[in-house]
Amino acid sequence: MFFVLNMKGLIMSVLALLCSALMHAQNDTIQKEPTEIVEVFDVVAIYKETTDSRGRTRNFVSELKGEILNYDQSTGVLTFKDDQGRVYSLSSDEYKYFEYDKAFTKKVKKFVLHPRKEKEYEISAGFRTSFINLNDNFSADDYYVWSEGGISDLPVSIFLGVGKYFGRRHYVGVNGEVALSSYGNGYLSTGLRYCYQYDANKRNVAFYLPVELDYFRSNYDLRFQVNDTIVETTGAGTIYYYPSDKDIEYSFSALSVSLGQGFGFMMSNKQSIAVELSLVKYFPFGGNFKNLNREEPRLRYSGNGIRISLIYKI
Repeated sequence: MFFVLNMKGLIMSVLALLCSALMHAQNDTIQKEPTEIVEVFDVVAIYKETTDSRGRTRNFVSELKGEILNYDQSTGVLTFKDDQGRVYSLSSDEYKYFEYDKAFTKKVKKFVLHPRKEKEYEISAGFRTSFINLNDNFSADDYYVWSEGGISDLPVSIFLGVGKYFGRRHYVGVNGEVALSSYGNGYLSTGLRYCYQYDANKRNVAFYLPVELDYFRSNYDLRFQVNDTIVETTGAGTIYYYPSDKDIEYSFSALSVSLGQGFGFMMSNKQSIAVELSLVKYFPFGGNFKNLNREEPRLRYSGNGIRISLIYKI
C-alpha cells in the first residue's frame, strides 16, 4: 500500500510538472518583443461600389496609400501611385479627399532566440510509451506443438533521466523507466542516452537525434499447446481435450538499441519540452521459465518496436 501511494504521488507530481512546463513553453517559445514603426504615405479616398447578395448596389469609400505625383487645382485631377506601384489618374468626382504625409503606426514583433544549455547538467522527467513486438521463432518438439508466436506489449512508463551537455550539440546521460501499465508484470528499463543536436540554433525548436542503449526486463504469461490429453468428467459425460493448453510464466530480459528524432521546444530559462519518436531493435538474452517441471520449449526471440516520449527537461 505504501508503494502504491508513493507511485500515485509520483505520477501526480510528474503530471503537474509537465502541465506547468507546457503552459510556460506555449508562452516562451513564441515570445516576442513588440515594437512599433511609423510609416508615412500620401493617401487618397476613392469612391467604390459593390453589389450585395440581394443585388443591391452599395457605395463606399476606400483609402489608398502611396504617393501623390501631381494635383491640378484648376481641374481637380489627381495623379496617384499606390504602394503596389499602380498609377491612377482620378477626376475630382472619383475621390472624396486626399492627404499628404499621413502617418501610420505599425506593430512589429521581434523574434527572441532563447539560450540553450552548453555545459550544464540536465534532469528530465516525463512519460514514454513503447510498442514492443517480439517473435519467439518457436520450434515444435515431441511435447510442445504450438505457441502464440511471441510477445506484444504496450508499456506506458514514467521516464527519468540525468546527464550533461558537452557543447550545445552533444548530451550524454543515463535514464530509467518504470511502467505504469503493461501487458506483463514488473516492467523496468534502464540505460545510456546520447543526443546529437543538429539544427542551426536559429529558432526556438531544437532538432536532435536521441540514441539509447537500454536493458529491460519483464514477466509475461506465455501459452503453449502441448502433446497431452486433459480428461474432464461432467454430469453430461467425459470430455477429452487434445492438444491441451499450458500457461507458463516467463521472465524475459533484453538489450535494446534505439535511434529517433527529437523536437525540443525551448523556453527562456534553458528548460524545454521535448517530443521524441524512436525506432527500437531488441537483442534478447533469453529468459527463465518459472515453476516448470520438465524441459523448456525451444524459443529464440527477436524483435523491434516503436517508442514515443514526452519529456520535460530542467
